Amino acid sequence: MERTHLLKHDLDWLPPSYRAIRNAVAGSVWTVVVGGLLGMSVFGHVHMFGLIGPMLTMGGYLGGGRAARGVLRGRLRKLAEGAVDLSKLPTEPDGELVHVAGKVRALGNKKEVYRRTMFSFDGFVRTVHETAENFWLVGDGEPVLVEVDDARLLADGKEQMLDSDDARVRSLEVLPLPKELDRFVAQRAKRRAKGRKPRKVRVAEYALVDGASVEILGYKSRTIDPTIATRLERDTPFRATLKGGKNLPLLIAPRPA
Repeated sequence: MERTHLLKHDLDWLPPSYRAIRNAVAGSVWTVVVGGLLGMSVFGHVHMFGLIGPMLTMGGYLGGGRAARGVLRGRLRKLAEGAVDLSKLPTEPDGELVHVAGKVRALGNKKEVYRRTMFSFDGFVRTVHETAENFWLVGDGEPVLVEVDDARLLADGKEQMLDSDDARVRSLEVLPLPKELDRFVAQRAKRRAKGRKPRKVRVAEYALVDGASVEILGYKSRTIDPTIATRLERDTPFRATLKGGKNLPLLIAPRPA
């Protein structure tokens, strides 16, 4: 998976009735989020409370800034008491929205499975570039396959200013970028053509790496995998899988070490 979009479009996947959340101030957003989560706690297991809770939480996460992201991670840790145990995930109905926790195991010899980069060429127009690959979620029982075609990583790295000659900046300039950035990229190329250095770029990167502890909210599915060990000889070798759905993308939140 690879995508690039303006930060202001980070919540475009929300249904229209929830998009107003992203325009709210942090305090009012989190009043809604906390109230919504408390109200839904009476339902017990996270996978029973439908779509409203995740949407409110994601809206609060982006609407409330860095402090709100910390609150979100705390809320997810508290909700973990109602999470589905990985060893029991294969018995969950397909299509069920579930909340699970485990550790990332990259496929092959990869070191990281998801990278989210926020950057700004001019200091104001902020852009998000994301790359991700499928990975295993491991814990008790068989590993679960996590499909990232429609995923969102709920984490941002620490901002830093990178010199225009930094290889990371060069790689951002040659991405297929939103048309709103055309003039900034053209200005940078013009400055280089005149022998002048373009301005530094504000960048915040977060990489989800092999071995990281995460919590995931996604839809339970299954795929055929003949390498599954815990099955009867005549059973079809189905592997429990997590993915995004029609109403909600797959949400991945790192857990503190």
